Amino acid sequence: MPAACHSWNCHARQTRQLGNGDAVTLWVSASQQNFRSRPVLSLTDNGVAVQWWVLPKGDGWNGSLTCLTTTQESNCVVLDSFGMHASVAEMVLLRDGRLVHTAEAVSDAPGMTAVDLDRDGYLDVIGTVNDYTPNFAQGHNYWQTLQYSAGRFKVTGCALQQGRPAPTQLLNGTCPPAP
Repeated sequence: MPAACHSWNCHARQTRQLGNGDAVTLWVSASQQNFRSRPVLSLTDNGVAVQWWVLPKGDGWNGSLTCLTTTQESNCVVLDSFGMHASVAEMVLLRDGRLVHTAEAVSDAPGMTAVDLDRDGYLDVIGTVNDYTPNFAQGHNYWQTLQYSAGRFKVTGCALQQGRPAPTQLLNGTCPPAP
């Protein structure tokens, strides 16, 4: 376990089986007031730790882990809060027995979800963005979809939330401009 994880009093939050004896575990801080902590992933092969990775962003105590095991390659997205209003999504792939970080997405509002919206075997991300009109508190929230493709997340579109459920496919509507 990385020394930083020891200092944050990390504990295992979720473990996902990836097949062939591989499993990935999300470790988070025990303290929701530790603003130096980050989410941590460990990869095990038949119960033996082979890799640890401290994610570059995220608060380190609210994280969640979603994984897909497909014929292409196993892929996982770690979601976490990122400051007061934002969220972050980090994509890792299992390649040659190692976790490889390939993409990151950040939204300016809390609550991201990872789901394979285009059914290509890779997780995409649903986030929320705000138009800040006239400010964040009074602004309008939009669903935003981000497709994982060619090693990155790209925004495909947005739709005004107004009580609508999260999208089940990639959106193509206009997104509000970044503040």
